[in-house]
Amino acid sequence: MNAGILDRYIAGRFLRMILMAVAAFTVLFVVVDAFDNINRWMEKSPGWEAFLRYYLYGLPYIIVLVMPVAVLLCSLFLVTSLARNNELTALRASGVSVPRVFAPLLAVGFLISVFVLVVGDFVVAEANYRQTLVKRVEIDRKDPIDYGMRHSFAHRSLSGAIMEIGFFDGRQETITGIVLEWFDDQSRVVRRIDAARMVWADSMWTAQKAEERVFGPDGEMGYTMHDTLAVPEITDTPEDLGSRAKTPAEMNLFELSRQIERIRIAGGNPRESLVEFYMTIFFPFSSLIMVLVGAPMATRNPRSGRSTSVAAAILLAFIFFSLTRFGQTLGNKGALEPVLSAGLSNAIFVMLGIVMFSRTIKS
Repeated sequence: MNAGILDRYIAGRFLRMILMAVAAFTVLFVVVDAFDNINRWMEKSPGWEAFLRYYLYGLPYIIVLVMPVAVLLCSLFLVTSLARNNELTALRASGVSVPRVFAPLLAVGFLISVFVLVVGDFVVAEANYRQTLVKRVEIDRKDPIDYGMRHSFAHRSLSGAIMEIGFFDGRQETITGIVLEWFDDQSRVVRRIDAARMVWADSMWTAQKAEERVFGPDGEMGYTMHDTLAVPEITDTPEDLGSRAKTPAEMNLFELSRQIERIRIAGGNPRESLVEFYMTIFFPFSSLIMVLVGAPMATRNPRSGRSTSVAAAILLAFIFFSLTRFGQTLGNKGALEPVLSAGLSNAIFVMLGIVMFSRTIKS
């Protein structure tokens, strides 16, 4: 049989099945969520446009979430169908090996993994934020948050100082009512500045009517009152203070890299950001791993029905996501190195897939 025809036939069937499965899972996800929040929709009456925008912005996250399950289920269905229709037997009889039959599935799984990596890194975070805005402004009828005018918040600067800010005016590039504190390795305050106002000018912050205290190692304190005091140690710009604060889960790889470097420069521990960084890389390749596990599993009992395949897919997906969450928790707690905790579920399923693949080849 021509290899190109075989690849197109198997890959085409696999892709069509995945598209239908993702569409079905997405519709199911949206319907369940809509019915779960039906009281809110009826109470708020946001209109169909807001309703559609809310779930439109939620689509990238849903697709990324259900993709591994869809790939696993479709690999089980496809290989089971090939075996039950004796297509797999005919291919092996004509000299086509099992790894060669599975090659198009693995190729599709790899391409989907790359797609999920790109979508998850550059689309999901922004779409989730826009969905949050729709919920806040159009559904809950609240004013949008103006990050350029903020009250009473804390910020950790690149120098390691903790900034307790009374009021930040991003338009005027000023801060009213601010406390700056620097700490040593034992978390003791070594310097403190209390200022009535701080102004950004000539690429530097200048404190006005500032009280400066410097604490020595033996408890002695130096006190100085300043009409104006340049604070070049605070290199955070008004844009830094006025930007939307993101959690590690909302950042792409480039933003996570900057966040990790920022925390390190400030003397903090970027463990949670590192775990999220590696998970952002590893999780998308779960689609490829699901092919590695699902395809050989389907050859073990080709006469099993679709209900059995669905049950097997749900069980494996549950185990995989449980291991992913377990590894993430271990990494955040410091029990495992970030790279190991983020790759725990992938590593276990890769080993499982290799074992099942080798047994399939030998059978």
